[in-house]
Amino acid sequence: MMHSFYVPKTQCNEDFITITNSEHHHLRNVLRLVNGETIRIIDGEGSVYIAEICDIKTDSTVVRILNHKHHPKTTPAIILFQGIPKHDKMEWILQKTTELGVSHIVPILTERSLQKPSENRYERWHRIILSATKQCGRVWKPKLCNMLNFQECLNAIHTYSLGLILWEHEEQHHIKSILRKFPKVDSIAIVVGPEGGFTEREVDVAINYGCIPVRIGTNILRTETAAITGIAIAAYEFEI
Repeated sequence: MMHSFYVPKTQCNEDFITITNSEHHHLRNVLRLVNGETIRIIDGEGSVYIAEICDIKTDSTVVRILNHKHHPKTTPAIILFQGIPKHDKMEWILQKTTELGVSHIVPILTERSLQKPSENRYERWHRIILSATKQCGRVWKPKLCNMLNFQECLNAIHTYSLGLILWEHEEQHHIKSILRKFPKVDSIAIVVGPEGGFTEREVDVAINYGCIPVRIGTNILRTETAAITGIAIAAYEFEI
């Protein structure tokens, strides 16, 4: 299996690409690849390069492009607004929803959120998303957005074609039935609460802002299970 590496678009030229930082370290010191080997490179924005290693230096690796192909974004875009849970649960959510095809992940601070992420935590989250992107063969890397409070989240919902808020007490709408009512949307926002879920007040306010409350089953799910299941159902329905 060909090894995959991430290189920002700004470092990708027509004929050669320079791999630096942690990706260079992984290529040189972990995988111990050598000149002449062929690798796969993504820029996280749809481009895939097949390249031959030319020059492995101490601080960078230069590769020659053999083939380049650009892949358009899949539609609809699925945006996850995730109430911030404990660190290990958020990491699980980031990894698995990346594998499932989420396009944006927006951490949100709600009434029951337990903590705010530090700068170091955000950096770790970025690394988890990048690793999952390479592992699952994606060519568009999900965007990890800045944290929003719940009101800011609701203010952003109107920019998407469809806004859904997962709520365990919803009795009328199942997520599947709502998704099938909107087969031509180009973006879907899925809002998931932290441990303990949303308060009734938060759900009421979200409805007033145009969110549709939906359930995803008869059982009460943990936040990480709800997020992964919600994204998986949307990805399945739209064949992402």
